[in-house]
Amino acid sequence: MTNKSLRNFNSLKFEYSCESFLEVTSYEDLFKLSKEIRKSKTKYWILGEGTNVVILNDLKGIVIKNRLLGITITDNSVESASGENWDDLVKVCLQKKLYGFENLSGIPGSVGGSPIQNIGAYGVEVSNFIDYVETINLDTGNLEVFNFEECKFSYRESIFKKLPNLFITKIKFSLSKVFKPNLAYESIPKDIEISSAEEVRSIILKIRNERLTKPEAQPNVGSFFKNPIISKTHLDKLLSDYSDLKFYFINENQYKISAAWLIEKIGMKGYEMKDCGVSKKHSLVLVNFSQKSENIVDLSNKIKNEIVEKFEVELENEPTFIS
Repeated sequence: MTNKSLRNFNSLKFEYSCESFLEVTSYEDLFKLSKEIRKSKTKYWILGEGTNVVILNDLKGIVIKNRLLGITITDNSVESASGENWDDLVKVCLQKKLYGFENLSGIPGSVGGSPIQNIGAYGVEVSNFIDYVETINLDTGNLEVFNFEECKFSYRESIFKKLPNLFITKIKFSLSKVFKPNLAYESIPKDIEISSAEEVRSIILKIRNERLTKPEAQPNVGSFFKNPIISKTHLDKLLSDYSDLKFYFINENQYKISAAWLIEKIGMKGYEMKDCGVSKKHSLVLVNFSQKSENIVDLSNKIKNEIVEKFEVELENEPTFIS
């Protein structure tokens, strides 16, 4: 399909288009597409559910929409095609009495997007469960499989962020048959008895609903910024001025600090600017009401500049920018 509108394929609802739009449903589609790309040298972008991308302009090339489906469960191993919806996979695993994903309930997006971003929430990261990630290299046509170590997972990072030519096809996860609730995260209530993973899921979904803005109501990509990681020296300096700073220990000289706290300290929670703004519910969520990207990019830059000036801390964008 040519000159396809991308408005319904990105959760910020930007009204951009692409020269060519192709949905892939099989490996055969991908191998054929790879051959065409190598022959024509056409620029391309891979799109899951569009919940973690910021499109900056009309895209002159091919947008490849992932429609690979299928989930296979053997014992405690789960193989999922990358085009499956992430939360649907969480529900399937709970139905099969496989545990570990419950704290990751409600995260929007596709299964294929989960390792790229190393999605995480409420004290759990998806990399805790990944055995391998299968891909097709669209630049070569080769099938390439990455084991856990080769994925190079870190906080909201993986090797796949640096390799946009890899189309993730399938992911193999190992879950547990024994339910052990992970309730360490600060916002999870500690004064209640938990007897099932379904109860944890229910609590997580309730917290998300109360704290986060749904893209259907106010277009957004969830957290727009990563929590910055700073040195012990920098942390001590900030604590001397701000005793209420929210921070988390990583190692002796690395501490993660709350980006939401930083944004609230510069008074920008609920801030509005030119058809976009900072959510009143959660300061990490930037909401958009414009057809174009300029306003929300300007807002994100304004936030970053003010935080550098006040705290000498640089925020990194969490979503992927494509142009």
